[in-house]
Amino acid sequence: MIDIKHLAQNIAQYENELAKRNMDTTLATKAAELYETIKTIQQELDEVRKQKNDFNKEVLTLAGEAKQEAIGKMKAVAETIKELEERVRAHQTDFDAIIYRIPNVTWDGIPVGKDDEANVETKLFGQKPVFDFEAKNYFELPVFKRDYLGEKGVEAFASRGYYIKGELARFQRILFNYVLENLMGRGFEYVIPPIMVNEKLLYGTGFFPTAKDDVYKVYEGDKEFYLTGTSEAALMFLDSNSVLDLTKPRLLTGWTTCFRKESGTYGKDTQGGIRVHQFEKVETVVICKPEESAAMFDVITNVFTENMVSLGLHVHHLEVSSGDIGIKNNRQIDIEAWFPAQGKYRELSSSSNCTNYQTRNLNIKYQTELGDTELAHSLNCTGVTNRAMFAIMEQFQQADGKVKIPQVLVERFGKEFLE
Repeated sequence: MIDIKHLAQNIAQYENELAKRNMDTTLATKAAELYETIKTIQQELDEVRKQKNDFNKEVLTLAGEAKQEAIGKMKAVAETIKELEERVRAHQTDFDAIIYRIPNVTWDGIPVGKDDEANVETKLFGQKPVFDFEAKNYFELPVFKRDYLGEKGVEAFASRGYYIKGELARFQRILFNYVLENLMGRGFEYVIPPIMVNEKLLYGTGFFPTAKDDVYKVYEGDKEFYLTGTSEAALMFLDSNSVLDLTKPRLLTGWTTCFRKESGTYGKDTQGGIRVHQFEKVETVVICKPEESAAMFDVITNVFTENMVSLGLHVHHLEVSSGDIGIKNNRQIDIEAWFPAQGKYRELSSSSNCTNYQTRNLNIKYQTELGDTELAHSLNCTGVTNRAMFAIMEQFQQADGKVKIPQVLVERFGKEFLE
């Protein structure tokens, strides 16, 4: 979350930020007012508690009527303490409901706009494939029809359920292993994190409350847990309440099964495997010094891009606008691949600089050269999902319906075509 002290001293800046993101600008003033109200009540509460503590010492010196009179007065003080504590709790609940909705401050170069229509293409990589036949959607290709079992998946689960088997399943595993090995070769530490986490963790990493409707909830008795849509949250929590040695940036990666309700997408992408409720994903997380985060943003964005380009994919970068950027992000670039049959780019990855939005809540700090401790910065970027496999299928399709395997994966796969 944001620094409430900074907000209280810079109301106009946060009102401007909320306006850029097309959000309620009054949230800034409401948060600041509640913060001051809580401080005032807390100061009164501390003073009354001090009176009670002083009395506890004084009453030992009293006797008889004087002692009984003092005890009677302190019963009233105890009631005052209870009332003040209830007021603090009530205002704190209201404050929390607002503060977690106030977004990170975006970088100066962000395109300002209402939604994703304001996103700006900044870079192109590779060439669009040219076909001498009519390109098919990846889900129309023979290998997909054979090895992606949507109808059976719906029977086993519900809408958008699926099985992947055979060559397609093996190709996905090889593709993911290729990316993961490249990441580990660049110094990312491989972590197997939990995929079911608690509410506190998701609030701490900025996913709640905004994405709460898109996350599956699981119950164990009266306890609630959530199936994550990315391993980012769990990877970040690994270093919570820590003072890190950030002589070098901390690089983490995880490959997990992920879950999303895809709420609000009714009727979209009902064919194929792009909008599904369960999927595999490699995620990357970086924790670094504040002065390094801008450079590390370029690094993780480029690492993903280079992996996709090494596969031969045509992709581009989109600078994400103020109306489309995630609430926890200071800056965001989406990397999209060209889907020729659909005639448009589709997102493969999102690269984000969260500055200290996550580390403040998670209490992740580092020691400076002067021996002080300061909040670290955090970043994240998708490593790979099965969307990359679908992009390969569309861009590398052949006239006979086969799919040419990217050259870097041929030896691993043991043949040149998916067929």
